[in-house]
Amino acid sequence: MLVREWISPTEGQGWFYQCLEETLCPFQWHYHPEFELTFTLRARGVRYIGSDIAPFGEIDLALVAPGQPHTWQANPPEQGQLHQVQVVLFRLEWLDGLAQGGLPELRALRSWLASVRTGVVFSQALAIALQPAFAELHSLRGVPRLACLLNILHALMQDAGARLIDGPGLVFHEDRRLQVALAHLQQHYTRPLALAELAAVAGASPATLKRLFHDGMKTTFSALLASLRIGHACHLLLTTERSIAFIATASGFPSVSQFYRKFIELKALPPAQYRSAVRS
Repeated sequence: MLVREWISPTEGQGWFYQCLEETLCPFQWHYHPEFELTFTLRARGVRYIGSDIAPFGEIDLALVAPGQPHTWQANPPEQGQLHQVQVVLFRLEWLDGLAQGGLPELRALRSWLASVRTGVVFSQALAIALQPAFAELHSLRGVPRLACLLNILHALMQDAGARLIDGPGLVFHEDRRLQVALAHLQQHYTRPLALAELAAVAGASPATLKRLFHDGMKTTFSALLASLRIGHACHLLLTTERSIAFIATASGFPSVSQFYRKFIELKALPPAQYRSAVRS
C-alpha cells in the first residue's frame, strides 16, 4: 500500500530531521510534499524512487523529489548490527524564505533543487565524504546544525558522479478531491480499478478528476496506476521466487500478456530478464 506521510517540521525550524536505527526496513510505498534526503548506513537492499528501482549497498545517499512514491527495503542486518537511516525533509519554500531573508547565496541551490523532478542517487564517493557531516548533523543543535545542513545540501549539487533519476516525475497537488482519489488509488491499485470509481469516492466527475490528474500532477490516471503496479511487481520479482503469472495477478494486471507489454514498456526488459539483471 502507498500512504501519504504527514511531516511536522522540527520545532522552530523549516525542516525536519529524523534518525532511525532499525533491524528491518520494510517495503512501504509512501509520499509527501517535501524533498527527502536519505542517508543509509550498514544496510543492503533495494531502493524504490518512482519507477526507478535499484540495489543499494552499505552506504547510500539519495534525494527524493516532492510527491514521488518511494521506499527502501533492506535485508536483515548481521547479528548485533542495526541499520541506521538519517532523513532530512524540507520544502523549497523554506529555502525561498532564507534566500529572501538575507541569504541570496542559496538561490543557486534552490534553482538546482527545482530542476529535480523525480530524484537523485549520489555517488559513493560523496556519500563516504559526507558521513562525518551527517554524524555532526545528528549531534549539533542551533545555528551550527543549520550550517551543517546547508553545507550538505551545497555538496549535493557539486557531485559530478550523481545519477539524476529519469522520468517526468509527479507534481504534488493539495486539492482535496485529488488527495482523496490518490488515497483510494494507493490502497486498491492491485485490484481492478477504474477512473469512475475514484471520481465517485472523491466526489468529482470523471472529467474533473481527469483534469486534476493532468493539471495538478502532469500525469494520467492510467499512467500512475501502471507505474504503481509495475513498482509492486518489481518488488515481488526481486524479493520472492513467485512465478511471473502469480506476480502479474498479484500486481493487479488482468492478464499476463498485458503485464508483459507494460513491464517491457516501462522497464525495457521482460520480467524474468529484469529479475536476473538486478539480482546479479
